[in-house]
Amino acid sequence: MAFYLFILHLMLIKKYFFLFLGLIQISFILAQSPSNGAQMEGQMLSNNFENANIIGIYPNPATDYIIVEIKESQLHDTRFVLTSMIGNEIEITPETLGKDKFRLGLVGYPAGFYFLVIEDDPSKFKKAFRFLIK
Repeated sequence: MAFYLFILHLMLIKKYFFLFLGLIQISFILAQSPSNGAQMEGQMLSNNFENANIIGIYPNPATDYIIVEIKESQLHDTRFVLTSMIGNEIEITPETLGKDKFRLGLVGYPAGFYFLVIEDDPSKFKKAFRFLIK
């Protein structure tokens, strides 16, 4: 009987864990919604409506590093912040690989989902990307 209660408790914990993760994902989606002032696929230039700041992050899942490419960049003072699923923020320094291409080292970070927040204070650009560290 105790074994069945234990299994029932595990199933409930699993259910609420995935509900919690879903709520976190929804909050990040809402935070990136254009109606809240954020940009979905890059920042729109106000004068000619061309897409700018097209950002790609790979590999995902990652092991030792991730590469960040920013095409058509309009960013001047880019800052990278790594955030764990529980909200711990770690400012990381990227290694520049070329114009608008960066490598961020992930050695020593535990496996799990993380968010990479890319910010630029002068242009008020801010966007979060979710990725997995294996």
